[in-house]
Amino acid sequence: MQNIISELKKKVNSLNEKKEDLFKKQDEIRKAIKEKIEKIKPMKGENDKLGDEARNLKKERDKENDLVKELITKIKLLRDKKSLILKKYNIKDPEIEHKRIEALERKIETEALSPSQEKKVMKEINDLKKIFGKNSDLEKITKEIKETSKNLRETKKRADEFHNKLQGLRKDGGYDEYKKLSKEIIILRKKHKEMYKEFVETKKEYIGANESFRDNLKKLNQGNKRDKVKKNKEKKRIDSLNVTKINEMAKEVEDKLKKKEKITTDDLLAFQAQK
Repeated sequence: MQNIISELKKKVNSLNEKKEDLFKKQDEIRKAIKEKIEKIKPMKGENDKLGDEARNLKKERDKENDLVKELITKIKLLRDKKSLILKKYNIKDPEIEHKRIEALERKIETEALSPSQEKKVMKEINDLKKIFGKNSDLEKITKEIKETSKNLRETKKRADEFHNKLQGLRKDGGYDEYKKLSKEIIILRKKHKEMYKEFVETKKEYIGANESFRDNLKKLNQGNKRDKVKKNKEKKRIDSLNVTKINEMAKEVEDKLKKKEKITTDDLLAFQAQK
């Protein structure tokens, strides 16, 4: 029982130290949160305005970036279409075919061709123009690719401008510092919540261990008290037995005196103790 109480006492002391340490750390975190809140308060009004402006810039930037993605997809589809047309007519370089048309047109203008030769050359020119002329599918797609590419460059430029303005606003307006402090406060509050939970659990464990220690200590004291009472009763019983024996020995001495028998030293001691 003594060993159990000793171990319980150690456990109670250990839990109490842990409980007090957790309480102290909680208090330190509370102070740190308070300090950061006081620091962030003056920034809030200004950063609310900056936040609105930043959200608008971000919205515009994201809108332009979405358009950039759409234009990139469109260009890819147009180029795929162009590749299919070139593949269909087995053409590797459209520019060569354009120069060929020009060469054939000069031939008609500068050379004296027979009607049949001119007719043949005109047919070739018309056939080529159906594929590469201004109203051809290939020419329309090529033109659309150029226009879309130009639109893509302009859109990308606008997106970059919005992004740079947003970054400048955050940097100059102390937005990053505000954001940093806000994040630190969130982390500290989370840490405080976790530590408070651990503190409550430790306190509960401490109370349970302390109650167990007190109960066992009470049982030990009650046991010691019962042992003491038992010892006192035993002592009284022994003392009672000793008195009875002394009285008996004293009576024997009196009888010896009456009979004038020899008296021993023990007889005298017993006789004196009885008195």
